[in-house]
Amino acid sequence: MPSAIMLESPFFIVGCGRSGTTLLRRMIDAHPLLAVPVESLFMIDYLRVRDSVQNVPYKRLILGEHEFSEWELSVSEDDLAACNGVVEVIGELHERYAAKEGAQFWGQKTPRFVRYGHLLKAVYPHAKFIHVIRDPRAVAISLRKSNVHRSNVYFGAQRWQKDVQAGIDLKRDFPNDVLEVSYETLVSDTELTLREICDFLGIPFDEAMLNYHQQRESAYEGYHAQIHKNLNAPPKQERIEAWRKDLTPVEIALIEQVCSPLMGDLGYEPEQTGTTIPDDMIRSLKWERRTLGLYRQIRQYFQGRTRHLFYSIWRKYRLGLLKQDFSQINF
Repeated sequence: MPSAIMLESPFFIVGCGRSGTTLLRRMIDAHPLLAVPVESLFMIDYLRVRDSVQNVPYKRLILGEHEFSEWELSVSEDDLAACNGVVEVIGELHERYAAKEGAQFWGQKTPRFVRYGHLLKAVYPHAKFIHVIRDPRAVAISLRKSNVHRSNVYFGAQRWQKDVQAGIDLKRDFPNDVLEVSYETLVSDTELTLREICDFLGIPFDEAMLNYHQQRESAYEGYHAQIHKNLNAPPKQERIEAWRKDLTPVEIALIEQVCSPLMGDLGYEPEQTGTTIPDDMIRSLKWERRTLGLYRQIRQYFQGRTRHLFYSIWRKYRLGLLKQDFSQINF
């Protein structure tokens, strides 16, 4: 245990979606010193253009974000009058959130932040990152099952490869500021893993982190309850290899082909190296994702987060990012 608190805000919990970042966020947020609001992907767009928003009412835009409304924090533009620039506004909002929760330090849990680690490091030079990594076969099937992501095993595997590689690249460039945590170890040896995380952050371990499930949180009700169904119970070790009963041998082989050799380097050994993948399988999965899958994902947003969808488009338009980001939509 560290002899003194060494942490500086912020810290970031990142990784490929469906890797256990929300589970870890619940555990860390239960620590009395730490406060981590729900996912806030909107932050990245503002940080990307932080030096060129003089003619954009960014304070009003940020306060109008749907994701920010889920913080349940009452703030007006007048409250931000002393803030000069995007970075100060974002810092002030997080500090107010931490104060509301009775915490001293703030962090963020947004999986896709792993793709923007170098941007976040440029803005917050002392930031630390906890990169959660999970078996790509488990991630791919979880993304396929998710009502929100509406992915398939091919695109799920591609997303895992892209995001995990981004986290590895970040650790390569900032070895002392990135801690890799496996989902499997987090679930099977929770206390030891949390103690290692606390040492990494520079704070003492607290037993409250193990009892996170006893604290119900309104942020994971309603829409978010559809995505995260197991947060009000202790970690379940049987979930580690649940993917075996949901994936066919050919699907497993496809995931392993996309994610090899990275998965082997991380200790996830391929099992279907001799299985043949039909040529038309990938073509079918590409078509399915780009048509029916995308339609289902958009429909889900319309049903549960209509305002979030339209506000995201509006934000990107106001910040001059719409054309660029629209052209890069993939998975």
